[in-house]
Amino acid sequence: MPTNLPSNACAYPFKAEMLMHGQPATPCCRFHNRFLPEDNRFEEIRETMMRNEWHPGCYKCKSDEEVKGSSMRTEADEFFDDFTDTVRLEYLEITVGRLCNLACLSCGADFSHTWDKDALALGINSPAQIEKLKEVQEYDLDNLDLNDLRHVKFIKVTGGEPFLHRQFLKLITRLADSGLAENIDLEIFTNCTYYPEKKLELDALLKFKRIQLSPSIDGVGTTNDLLRYPSKWDKIEATLDKWIELKNATGRLQIATATTVSVINAPQLHEFIHWARVHKGIGVVLQTVYEPHYLSVEHWSNAYRRALDLVVDQQYMGFNKNGGKFESSHKLLKNLCSTVTNAHNDKTQEYIKELNRILAHRGQDISMAPKFASIVKYLYDK
Repeated sequence: MPTNLPSNACAYPFKAEMLMHGQPATPCCRFHNRFLPEDNRFEEIRETMMRNEWHPGCYKCKSDEEVKGSSMRTEADEFFDDFTDTVRLEYLEITVGRLCNLACLSCGADFSHTWDKDALALGINSPAQIEKLKEVQEYDLDNLDLNDLRHVKFIKVTGGEPFLHRQFLKLITRLADSGLAENIDLEIFTNCTYYPEKKLELDALLKFKRIQLSPSIDGVGTTNDLLRYPSKWDKIEATLDKWIELKNATGRLQIATATTVSVINAPQLHEFIHWARVHKGIGVVLQTVYEPHYLSVEHWSNAYRRALDLVVDQQYMGFNKNGGKFESSHKLLKNLCSTVTNAHNDKTQEYIKELNRILAHRGQDISMAPKFASIVKYLYDK
């Protein structure tokens, strides 16, 4: 972290904004707008942090640090190594909208219009809530004043699926044509079902100072198809291969999966990392699910975590010496397994029931993630 910030503070409220369709700006993607002050400004957040206090809106980073020792907050020095307390927009996050062709288990109707039908059928959202979400499907990037971005060094783009949003692609072209792109590092989170075929769009992307592609891929084969419904693994891998080909041809692209660790893919994480790092030659960046709770390792029973711990030890045996490719994922899984659930607050059976309910509605079942299914069968199918 910047050395002149209090130890529990964060640079984002001073240097960054998160723009999202239909919502007021927040300091970052981990800060929910329900924790904003009434005036939707960041002064109260900055003041809390400068007192070296955790702000309630930072609970996700606080949880990450307790479990895995790091968070988006602690990694902020990658972007703000010359921090001062001057308020100036240098880092911009954009959730471009809720247009998305997938309905991933870890997502919901807020960020994917493809979730709407299931959310209504399963009673997760009311018709009124869905209609409210439909009122603002996209962030109005066409009216974003480029003059406000003159000091921006980093832009992080999420969705929805960014490549489904025409305003996002037009913004990329505007930044390239204005000359601002050459001073900006651009990171795009994509579900890896789309690849821009138009030369104009690819040329605009390649004008940025640095391009980081972060494909949201959580597992291979049928595990992907379960977690990233209704995607098909062969298409995901084929699209990724196109990006890797561009990376190798231009040297202007970095690729690392944005992988969300859940109860479903945790038992297969070693296999996934081997596929990404060894077979594809790309990086892996891990984050953990906190919500919905039925996917969160932290919220499952002590029995599940003990079983997962045994699986992890077997898989990682001999692979973690001298800072190898698997060391950080092994440490993360061991930390997740070491958390303790209050026996009186164990809701694992409820989580299994809810997970099975959603999957059955989609014509799926947990056998699509075989190692997870084996643990559940051993522990709970009595």
